[in-house]
Parts: sequence; structure tokens; C-alpha cells
Amino acid sequence: MTVGIYSFATPDLNKDILYYQKEVFKKFNLNINQFIATGYHGKALMKIIDQAVEDYIIFFDIDCIPLDKSFYNILLDQIKDGNTLSGGRGCCISRNMYEDYIHPSFMGFKKSLYYECGSPNLRGDKKNDCAQVFTNRCRDKGKNLKFWEITHSDDYVYENASGRRWGHGCVIEHVIYHQHEINLPQQHDPFFRKCKEVLNMVSRTK
Repeated sequence: MTVGIYSFATPDLNKDILYYQKEVFKKFNLNINQFIATGYHGKALMKIIDQAVEDYIIFFDIDCIPLDKSFYNILLDQIKDGNTLSGGRGCCISRNMYEDYIHPSFMGFKKSLYYECGSPNLRGDKKNDCAQVFTNRCRDKGKNLKFWEITHSDDYVYENASGRRWGHGCVIEHVIYHQHEINLPQQHDPFFRKCKEVLNMVSRTK
């Protein structure tokens, strides 16, 4: 089983965001490939899938980090069958989409699953958020979906169909942290603080 962990950032993003994300992954002895490109998130994800040489792909938003390495084996155990799309539960009510889907801020799958589902468009449109089509294709083809639930959010932006609050500083299943809207300068410092907290916590356990 070969596994690639990837994130995406635009060239104009604060470079400290990339630095701290990579440092957190290094502390957990994991490598994250930060794909830098102009354009939209979903377009970059599709390019990553096409270019990836690994059998399994894990996506993190650039402002998303693990809080504990346990997430890795849990996720791989869920997707190793090749028929499961797994990740954080998302729902974008700003587009009147109340159907839950696997959100690309944190998700994993076998690369072949994406192709078996017809290489769905991850870019999103007026009816579908980024990666929502992938989730729906999995549903249509009888594939498995494994939702990771939000266990905490520092504030409130919207609520998904399962009633979980999604906002800035989301914690998913106690082991994943997602800052959300890192393009906004006011979200930089909270992300840096969380990364430093994780780095200090890990160093004390060595």
C-alpha cells in the first residue's frame, strides 16, 4: 500500500502557513506534499490525483493538520478496501445544499475509486460544492462513505445536515484540526497557535 498525503495552496498565501503545516506532519513522521498552483482548489485536487503515483490519496486543506497520529491508521483501515471514501462531514448551506458529503478539507480514498466513479469533477459549480460530486457518485455506485464528525468548533459559520456546527477552528473526531478560510488574515494567528501547541505537545512526549 502506497500512500500520498497532499495539500493545496496558491502562490500568494502566507508562507508561514505552509511551514507550520509541514512541521506538524514532520513531528508525526509523516510527509505532506504541498501542491502550489494558481486557480481553484478543486482543479488542483484533480491534477494531484492524475499526477500522484501512490495507490491511496489523503487530502488536507492547507489550514488543516492532525492533532494525533492515530488518524492515519484509522483512515487507512477505512479506505483499504478500495471502495470507501472517508473524511470530514461537510455541508455548504450558502448554496442551499443540505445533503452531507465528504469534504476535501480532510478526505482519503484509493485512487482507483476516483476513476471507477468516472473521474468526477471536483471543481464544484452552482449546484455542488468542491468534491460533493465525488460523494454523490460514490452513493450512486453503491460505494461506502465514512463520515468523520465535527466534535468542536471555535465559532459558527454554518450547520451541516447532521446538526454539527462548522466554523473556524473545527476539530474533527478529536484528531483533526481545520482553521477554515485561511485566506483571511484574521485566521492566520489562530492557526499558528494551534500548530505551535501541537508541536510543543509532541516534543514533550518524546
